Amino acid sequence: MLRLLARGLANKEISRDLGIAEKTVKTHVSSILGKLGVQSRTQAALYAGRVGGVPVNQLGAPQPDDERR
Repeated sequence: MLRLLARGLANKEISRDLGIAEKTVKTHVSSILGKLGVQSRTQAALYAGRVGGVPVNQLGAPQPDDERR
C-alpha cells in the first residue's frame, strides 16, 4: 500500500486497485503514517523513496500499466 500511496494515488484509487473498502484504506494509511512517525502522505512517500521501497524517480509517477492516467 505504501507504494500506491507514494505514487500519489487517492484513497479511492487505492481501494479500487486492492479491492478493499475506502474506509479500510483510510485506516491503513493512518496506521502507516503512525508507524513511520510522519504526519502526511507526502512525508510517507519521501520515506518510501529514501528507504528504497519506491524508486525516487517513480514517486508520484504513473506506472506503465496504469491505464487511468
